[in-house]
Amino acid sequence: MSIFHTAKATCGTCGHVNDVERVASVNADLRPDLREAILDRTFQREVCAKCGTALRLQPHLTYLDFARGLWVMVEPAETIERWKQAEADARRTWDRSFGMRASPHGRSMGLSMRSRLAFGWTALREKILCDELGLDDVTLELLKLTVIRDMAEAPLADQTELRLVSGDAKTLRLDWIELSSERSISGVQVPRADHDAITAAAADWADARATFDGALLVDWRRMMFEGVSA
Repeated sequence: MSIFHTAKATCGTCGHVNDVERVASVNADLRPDLREAILDRTFQREVCAKCGTALRLQPHLTYLDFARGLWVMVEPAETIERWKQAEADARRTWDRSFGMRASPHGRSMGLSMRSRLAFGWTALREKILCDELGLDDVTLELLKLTVIRDMAEAPLADQTELRLVSGDAKTLRLDWIELSSERSISGVQVPRADHDAITAAAADWADARATFDGALLVDWRRMMFEGVSA
């Protein structure tokens, strides 16, 4: 089931404290409307009752989609510097629900699922979009490395991230996103064939791909955190 609880959200414009319903878990099988709201970027958006300023609650939840074999623990985007602790926490939660410490039924269900850790709404949306487009999320992160390498001036900063925002059978759209506003700063169109070429060149990418072996945080920045060369 999907679980919400009452929380307080302070408006950054007028300081009014709003009563809101904050999500603790999303079950996309039972609430496909919530999955669609995440994809169309409307989920957990509120309006200040006093001044009308748009608010978006920061994520702290688990996302579950049995049909697509996806489980994600989601934390606020700006807390990624604490990713090691968050990954350890996510792994414990996964293990209790679907991993080695789960019931036999839970472990059986977990065998067909991927467990992930994501920071921010755009990161969760990207994981869902990967399934929607039939992409491998590890290969996507390696593709991002090639995009960054080929950009004359990549807007790398603590408050920006490169995310898949749309795509089809021929083209993928990657945008640089500002964390605080979720606003797109710039973007690039990438042939989907580039994603498939990385999959085909398995030996060339073996060392970089190994960075994500057994990882819950599948994000190219993990390589930067750990000092791994692509």
